[in-house]
Amino acid sequence: MNYTKNIGALIALACGSIVSAGDVQWLAAGDSVTGLSGTDNQLTPELIGVVLDDSLYNFSIFADPEGIDETVLYEGTFMTRVVRSFETGKLTFNYLLTESNSQLAGLISHIEISGYAGWESRVEYRNDATAPGDEGPSDASRSSDGNMIDFDFGTLLDSGEDSRFFFVMTDAETFNENISIATVYLQSGESVSFDIGAVPTPGALGLLSIAGLITARRRR
Repeated sequence: MNYTKNIGALIALACGSIVSAGDVQWLAAGDSVTGLSGTDNQLTPELIGVVLDDSLYNFSIFADPEGIDETVLYEGTFMTRVVRSFETGKLTFNYLLTESNSQLAGLISHIEISGYAGWESRVEYRNDATAPGDEGPSDASRSSDGNMIDFDFGTLLDSGEDSRFFFVMTDAETFNENISIATVYLQSGESVSFDIGAVPTPGALGLLSIAGLITARRRR
């Protein structure tokens, strides 16, 4: 899996963060929202900001994740982009699925991203004229512990199509490269999980939770 990282120090966001067509959808732990409709910079100028981090992750989904059948069903690039709002100083974590192989037949159904436990979170996708991509997610849900957010592409994202930038707006002001996990699922059930680096910096409670998790793993 290839990993590329570029940090833009003072790049004005013309197509990197964002919010919804109307209001951004609040997503509390254990909740779900339906009917995501997209947004642009004019609707929520709060989300215009500076790109702090761009990272790219190349991945493939195989017919058999155990490696017996190495037929590739889907391959593409997952992009993460961290943006600090000019207006509020808060961080938005943006995601983009791009550069998929149009010769393959896999259909993306949903994408899970971890790392949000303890943070206020709002979700949507960009649909402004300058934003790249063909389709945004239709729905989003959040695990009961608040850690994982799942973006659902209800009409399915075909091979050869790019997603719109979809995002999680947070109340975080800093981020680090603690390991988070993205899992991309096909309609047919196959999936792949891979580490991504940019996540909100955990507060004291989050650090205690992580320490407890590490201790539990060591005891196994």
